[in-house]
Amino acid sequence: MLSNVTYQDGRPVQSIEYRSSGVIFDIQPTIKSQAIDLKIQQQLSNFVKTDTGVNQSPTLIKRDIVTDVSVKSGEIIVLGGLAENKVEEGEAGFSFLPKGFLTGKSKANTKTDIIVLLQVKVI
Repeated sequence: MLSNVTYQDGRPVQSIEYRSSGVIFDIQPTIKSQAIDLKIQQQLSNFVKTDTGVNQSPTLIKRDIVTDVSVKSGEIIVLGGLAENKVEEGEAGFSFLPKGFLTGKSKANTKTDIIVLLQVKVI
């Protein structure tokens, strides 16, 4: 979801645009006499918090790869290349104590690799 604020007659008007996110594949096959041509688009996307702007709307972070491949019916192809490294840091403590007193910090590293096995068959 992305949003935008505009002003009409001095009043704020918020518009919202919904977008897909996550792991998205778009495959366009072209069947020929001896092979199948595939145009494959892989997308990995997610929303992150935006601290700037009027309404702090989320920002869409998107990575994608487009691949053209030609295969025979029944063959298997392996697709890879979309990887993600995330580092998340946090701090916990008691709100009634001074900052830095009896607090704990945490850090988490997450690595994600996406590999797709695709078998193409003409039916």
